[in-house]
Amino acid sequence: MCTLSVSITLFAFCLICGNAMANRLQDKSYACSTVALMKLLRVEDELVRNIRSYVAKLKNKHQLVHQALSSMRAKERHMKTDYEAYLGNPLNSFRLIHRLHRDWEQLVRYTSEAQQNERGHIEHAHRLRMLLPSALDLEEANRGIDSLVDIYELQPEDLAAGTLVPRDTQPAAALSPLDCLALGNYCKKERNDRRAEAWFNASLERYDEDRLEYVVFGLSRKSIHNSWGMLLMKSQQETAGMSHLNTEGEENSFSKDIRKHYDSQMMYKRACSAVFRAPAHLHCRYNSSTTAFARIAPLKMEELSHDPYMVLFHDVVYESEMDWLLNAKQLKASLVGHYQYSAFRTSKEQHFHEYYNEAVVKSIHRRLTDMTGLSLIESDALTLINYGMGGHYDLHHDSHNYSEPNQILIGDRIATVLLYVGEVDSGGATIFPYINVSVRPTKGSAVLWYNLDNTGEINAKAMHAGCPVVVGSKYVLTKWINEMRQLFLTPCIRNKISNPKSR
Repeated sequence: MCTLSVSITLFAFCLICGNAMANRLQDKSYACSTVALMKLLRVEDELVRNIRSYVAKLKNKHQLVHQALSSMRAKERHMKTDYEAYLGNPLNSFRLIHRLHRDWEQLVRYTSEAQQNERGHIEHAHRLRMLLPSALDLEEANRGIDSLVDIYELQPEDLAAGTLVPRDTQPAAALSPLDCLALGNYCKKERNDRRAEAWFNASLERYDEDRLEYVVFGLSRKSIHNSWGMLLMKSQQETAGMSHLNTEGEENSFSKDIRKHYDSQMMYKRACSAVFRAPAHLHCRYNSSTTAFARIAPLKMEELSHDPYMVLFHDVVYESEMDWLLNAKQLKASLVGHYQYSAFRTSKEQHFHEYYNEAVVKSIHRRLTDMTGLSLIESDALTLINYGMGGHYDLHHDSHNYSEPNQILIGDRIATVLLYVGEVDSGGATIFPYINVSVRPTKGSAVLWYNLDNTGEINAKAMHAGCPVVVGSKYVLTKWINEMRQLFLTPCIRNKISNPKSR
């Protein structure tokens, strides 16, 4: 009876808190009502009063510190006229030591204490942030202006000038370059490219080089051109886009990165839809040379490329092994970089280490050794990856180039083996756009390629991607093989541990 009473009390408390939270969100939804906007005027008044007081204290501090420095500078100039004569007077020597020991310490202490006094204004400004519009409010405000433009067929340049109704201009309501830029970015996100361009153009037209305060708000003519250029690059207008990104007259690092990104995206899209034909000089054969066991049980192997070296093995994963893997799976979301979620890679995965006490895992590891002729010691764990609806992995290299601290000890990923443990009805190919190779998922097959060239450097041609799955569910088993244990198995790849920075 007591437990029931506590549960009812907790439920009532949660309900009250939930309602209170919902009420606060509703009260603070500024973009939905002009009544709510009245509150913002009072908040802005308080913000302005608080910042003015803060600026006044900063000015006072600046004036006092400037006077103290002027006094010290005058003494320094007097000393420099004749060092020996000045320091020959013991009183001057005493003053110098005293000044540098105590006065400078007091000056630093004063600036520190002043900062403590002024910090109250900053803290008050942070507290006021709770009353300010949220990102959702700004989204609704953007949508509201965009609806006016759409329904009443208004022009962004007219709205920027403060004109809502023809022949009724209100300069006081004119939008700033920052306002126009925000509306342009909103339209870009909503994929209304033509309207976004109009807003970017309005932002540039209203930009005033003499308004130095733009620096505070992170606005510059270059930032507007960058947003416009990225919009054009996204819509495959590369020439026009680069003209905006290179407004300074030459290609900078930012524009180069943008060009590289969108070129890669276009390459990725084209390669996923293309049908490649294997070169005539490549052959199919039985591989019996990698290990002693392979001489007894050779593997069916199809050459796909010589640079980078890439082969496709057929029928190397058994039905029973695939069933065990799929039944044993406990998948978690795949991460990239410093263990972060990213739209760059949409999949789930599970690791199976070599010391995993299961006959299937050990058997697959032995077969991988027969396939590659490489040592799997200190290599990454077998990873079962599942790509579902639209699941993909954008263009990337498997090699680290020593970007991770532990890679300097075990080496980079010299090779990758990708085993297909399920059928995919449509899509899901593994593509290598630089060498025009596309590997379609075939149940039981595996593709092996080298990520490094014969000097141990990243082979740019090994860049690859997993195309989105159209129909079905794609299961692959991945093994990344590290280079350090291959030192005597692949002697043509030199050891570059001694000079990792060159990587």
